[in-house]
Amino acid sequence: METINVENELRDVVSRIICQVNLATKQGRLDVNLSLEDALIPVLKEVFSLPRLVNLNAKQKNFPGIDLGDEHDRVAFQVTSTSGLDKVKKTLNVFIEHGFESNFDELFILILSEKQKSYSQDAIDKIVKDKFEFDAKHQIIDLSDILAKITSLRLPAQKRVLHELKLILGDIDGYLQYTDTKAPEQKTLTTNLAKITFPDEVFIAEVSINFEETLKRARNELDFKKRRHNKKTLVRLAMVLNGAMSDGWTFHEGKLFSFVNPEFDSSLSQLIHIDTIESIQTIELLESEFEEYRNIVKELLKNSFKGELADLNVQFNYLENCFYFLPEHEEDEVRKIEWIGKKKAIRTVFEKKMNSRNPEKVLYFKHISFNLSFINIGRDWYCLIVPSWLYTYNRYKKSLGHDKFLSKQKQLDTSGTVRNITRFIAFFLNSELDKKNSPLRVSQLEILECEYPDFETDEEMEDNSDES
Repeated sequence: METINVENELRDVVSRIICQVNLATKQGRLDVNLSLEDALIPVLKEVFSLPRLVNLNAKQKNFPGIDLGDEHDRVAFQVTSTSGLDKVKKTLNVFIEHGFESNFDELFILILSEKQKSYSQDAIDKIVKDKFEFDAKHQIIDLSDILAKITSLRLPAQKRVLHELKLILGDIDGYLQYTDTKAPEQKTLTTNLAKITFPDEVFIAEVSINFEETLKRARNELDFKKRRHNKKTLVRLAMVLNGAMSDGWTFHEGKLFSFVNPEFDSSLSQLIHIDTIESIQTIELLESEFEEYRNIVKELLKNSFKGELADLNVQFNYLENCFYFLPEHEEDEVRKIEWIGKKKAIRTVFEKKMNSRNPEKVLYFKHISFNLSFINIGRDWYCLIVPSWLYTYNRYKKSLGHDKFLSKQKQLDTSGTVRNITRFIAFFLNSELDKKNSPLRVSQLEILECEYPDFETDEEMEDNSDES
């Protein structure tokens, strides 16, 4: 049953992405693919088994002809929203002119809208000749082809890809709304993008952990049984073994990264060589030509939010990869938060639901949940807020009926309801982080002027600002 639900969600999300890209293409905004290059990497890594796939534009600005590549497995991708044969021929010409066939054995042209029913193989053969093989039927692909490959994966992989596709859909929605400035008849529309600020410095230090000894102790003292693990997991286990936990760090190539000086944080200082501590401006990492350094900051931002929000009874669920609201006290049956949109309102963020057939038995605990991802537009950085619901059986682990309950809730939610929950989450983050004087700050959602008459305006959404 879960497999069917996941596959249905995959089809729904992919079809919505295609519709949004088609809308952007018809409006002449063909650069929508630029906003999705990085977002597609986790999906393509999973689907094509390319663990070393990277954005080539991060290594060289405006990398000619191709966008993504795995030089180890020798596979490259051109990502485009243009589906015509002329675009295919231009890509192949540039690929050959720069001699990329010596670096890559396979080239896929990924069309974000919808590919044509057929492409002239003869016209393609005249360009590639005998320099490399390019089969139009199999190497010109669109998101429908990607979907077909996804459904052949195992369920855990499908769920990981579904999560990434939902983020991509959010990225497109945010991109289309943020870049739409040509409206002759404008209405106010709230996006799901909120500008963020964060510390100016990142501290870096070499770890002093004996990973082999840490794993041995974790097996003996913590009953750690997982066979597959990475060094990040071992760093966290070392913290647990030392009795001091922190979320505000990430690990990369033998070094620990943090927004706080680890010398003055007991949970971190015991894991590093103090004399190796150095600092670097956060903006230098974000503007690096290497995508991996930007990803370090993005991961550090998300981890830092975990620590900041835990103090506010907003927990991070690692299995579901989302933040979710908990009750203020374990015995509470409901949690309501007052907030202000254009008027005061109450939002129910947690509630205990009893079984109607057996009133003494809990049916589920219902939590507002959300995911945060981070993107830059120009020199400004934003968090992209994607709201949802999490149903648990004990406040911490997903209920077996989660997918069924979530499906029913989504049938009730209108687009205005979802946007209003997004506004509430941004308000909560903005006000609560400000109250605790956090080094991380989230502004209110970006407000745009929009030309689409069928969208609900902010005034219309006020009808959805009451309890839910």
